[in-house]
Amino acid sequence: MEKYFKSCIVIFILLLFVTEVAGQGAMLRRADSFYERGEFYEALQLYNQVEESGYELEIDEQIRVAVCYYELNNIQEAFSLFLELEDYLGGYELFIYASTTHRFGYYEGAIDLYEKARAQNPDLRDQIDELINSCEWALENDYFVPGVRVNPSTIMTFGQSFGIQYYHDGVVYSSASEDDETGRDRTGRSILNLYYSDLDDEEGVHSRRLFSENLVFPEHVGAISFTSDYTTMYYTRSVRVRGGESRIKIFSVIYDGNDWNEELELEINSDDHDNAHPAVSPCDNYLYFVSNRSGGYGGTDIWVVERLGDRRYGSPSNLGPRVNTFGDERYPFISQDNTLYFASDGHYGFGGLDIFRASYDNGIWGDVENMMKPFNSEKDDFGYVINPNDPNEGFLSTNRYGDGSEDAIFYVEILDEEEEEEEETRSRAPIVGLIVDEDPEPDPEPIVEEEPETVVEEPKVDPGIFPDKFSSVVVSTLNNDPVNDGRVVFTDAFTGSEISVVYTNRDGSFEIDIPDRYRQENQEFEILVTKDDFNSNEVVADILELNELGRAGISLTPVFDEVDLDAISGLIIPYRDDEITSDGYDKLDQVASYLASNPSVVIRLNGHTEARGNRLNNLNLSQRIADVAKNYLMNNGVNSENVIARGYGDRYVVNHCKRGQVCSEAEHLENRRIEVVIWNLNQ
Repeated sequence: MEKYFKSCIVIFILLLFVTEVAGQGAMLRRADSFYERGEFYEALQLYNQVEESGYELEIDEQIRVAVCYYELNNIQEAFSLFLELEDYLGGYELFIYASTTHRFGYYEGAIDLYEKARAQNPDLRDQIDELINSCEWALENDYFVPGVRVNPSTIMTFGQSFGIQYYHDGVVYSSASEDDETGRDRTGRSILNLYYSDLDDEEGVHSRRLFSENLVFPEHVGAISFTSDYTTMYYTRSVRVRGGESRIKIFSVIYDGNDWNEELELEINSDDHDNAHPAVSPCDNYLYFVSNRSGGYGGTDIWVVERLGDRRYGSPSNLGPRVNTFGDERYPFISQDNTLYFASDGHYGFGGLDIFRASYDNGIWGDVENMMKPFNSEKDDFGYVINPNDPNEGFLSTNRYGDGSEDAIFYVEILDEEEEEEEETRSRAPIVGLIVDEDPEPDPEPIVEEEPETVVEEPKVDPGIFPDKFSSVVVSTLNNDPVNDGRVVFTDAFTGSEISVVYTNRDGSFEIDIPDRYRQENQEFEILVTKDDFNSNEVVADILELNELGRAGISLTPVFDEVDLDAISGLIIPYRDDEITSDGYDKLDQVASYLASNPSVVIRLNGHTEARGNRLNNLNLSQRIADVAKNYLMNNGVNSENVIARGYGDRYVVNHCKRGQVCSEAEHLENRRIEVVIWNLNQ
């Protein structure tokens, strides 16, 4: 009997085990099904449930979890997981990892990963080349624009923001409810409704209420815009169409003196594509919006349509390739001085969505400029709006705080001269290799808005947008001194044919005529600049990028005279565990003494670790130890502007001890180092 009883227990346990394994298998199949349909929130919940039950996910399943976090905008968690899975990544997942690293703000690492992903994603090569250029641009422009303050506002959105707009004496914005009573969408996010808050003189919020009972829907509503008299409002909301899919559409309502009524779907909507993010021009004659309709240049483009009266509209027109890119352009806003502000992840930026501005000239929107930091960050920044009564105040939305999965509304303030002087006393990273106007531009005076030309549905490129000349200036990275007599070779990037060779003038300037046969869409040029005693610089640019490149300038880095700079250039500062060694501090004393005698020299402290353990922890450690070295120099009289501290984790080992290799402890410790690199000279 006892033997029989024991056998029953064993069988029972085996049945439980088999049932549990079967349940895990079914849950994994459901997770994979959600993943394949792009429902990443549901997929992630199931993957996590399986893992919590004690099942160890396979490598492919772990990669899918990392992709889910990326698609749900939790960049920090995605980056941490991808770091551990780096050796197993290939194809499109490698590209996703590179994009995650880019949005994490680790630009050097992103460049390496993009270059590896380029060979494995032939359909994405052009896009990857642009993203590499964007990372290089971010490295060269790691500084804050003076005279601008961007801080968290007191407006509560409970984790999400689909934009904000000024309305009479307050603001209207989309937000979740505090008690989460509105339900959740398929991504697990709370349903957003429109709320109103009064603003005091300091842009502080002292009330919050539902904007209108008539504008509560079972799906998200947001991205709104008003006519100048506040009698018509446009907004975006999701709508179910035939087949069970959802489309994003634009609607309008009229204020009757008591509430918002007469909802009308705009005739530009379609069940075949999305339309979103409406923005009424200050003159009320035009409506700008975002769409992924055919005839665009990438994901979502900015379009414009004329408001004809009686709630009718003209034919939509694409704003063209100067504004729209292979990526997503979103959240347009037209200011009182007729400047277009919008968010994009296709133009050169710091990662994710950045805020840009464009001007309107001769019927064309162009001269796109990144608004720089602090408007932008490594995360998503979007939905910038300006107070119609004060151009020095505004709001933007961002997910720059936390892991990137939650949005918040920040207050923007353009400082006056006295406040700006206080702001300029704060340290910021030096500008390297780019000509920047140090004087902030005065506030533009309001002008009469020009009306966009009437164009047809399909975007057509005006031949007049192609420049007939390329002019710029070549400067040294040391003090931005002009480089005269530098040789500039202008070549057709497709055929390799030499178009022109010129030499720079005494002020570093040059000008090249572009023959008519090269003034065409998608034409690319190679610009090679050389000069004795300087490292050469080669740039590849599309014809539409030449004007921006010309304004930025081209920089050449001198070949440093080691007699002058070898006292510290190439020094290695060793550290063990989390502490710099005594020998390392002796070398830092040497660096501090040198910088005291040479206050114009700017150095980089590049932190590195051995290739063991968690990659994210290594990256954080390398940055931490580089900061320790920088703080030590500052405590010994070195100006913070003369030192840049950067951590690179375990990416650059100096010996054969790459990840997975068997090495002695002494060999691993060779890679725990801080490198001193001569970077620039301040004026």
